[in-house]
Amino acid sequence: MRKIAIMLLAIAAGTVIASGSAHAAEGKAEDQPKKHVVVAGESLSSIATANTLPSWKVLWDANLQLQNPDQLNVGQEITVPTTPVPERALPAGYGAPVAAPAPQVAQQPVAAAKPVQTRKVAPAAPAVSSAASGDLFARIRARESGGNYATNTGNGYYGAYQFSQGTWQSVGGSGLPSNASPAEQDMRAQMLYARRGCSPWPNTCR
Repeated sequence: MRKIAIMLLAIAAGTVIASGSAHAAEGKAEDQPKKHVVVAGESLSSIATANTLPSWKVLWDANLQLQNPDQLNVGQEITVPTTPVPERALPAGYGAPVAAPAPQVAQQPVAAAKPVQTRKVAPAAPAVSSAASGDLFARIRARESGGNYATNTGNGYYGAYQFSQGTWQSVGGSGLPSNASPAEQDMRAQMLYARRGCSPWPNTCR
């Protein structure tokens, strides 16, 4: 009887050890990063959204082979991390302000001709706004969000330019503005400025 009891204890101990090993193996498998193959039209922002990541920056940090966040090749393999990864710096000059397009100014009408003498008046040259300098968008970013492209405070406004969701979509954006890359946010802000001037940022644009 004693031998049978010892054998049963040994079998039970082996079962517990095997079960623990299996759970450990499952835990390690869950921690393994996923792989994603880039298809046409994808960006780090869209891949991050599809994988429920908080920002495209996580993918940039996890893929040291990337040289520019806005350049992906079809068929390229991207690592999608499942655990925190160390942050790395963006390329030098990335997200630098781009000169804003000058708002279109209507030409002044030509003066009417006198009854006796015909006089031609040259049209006035389009005015050049001082807000068209490259510092305009840097000033908006600094005043709206402190220059933080990924900011999302939960107040309904997102990213460096504090887009609302409706305004972001009106200039062709998709997903959350705060998840888009700096280059895309700059581009959408320039499109909005070309349409509406300083009205979306009345307190920070001028």
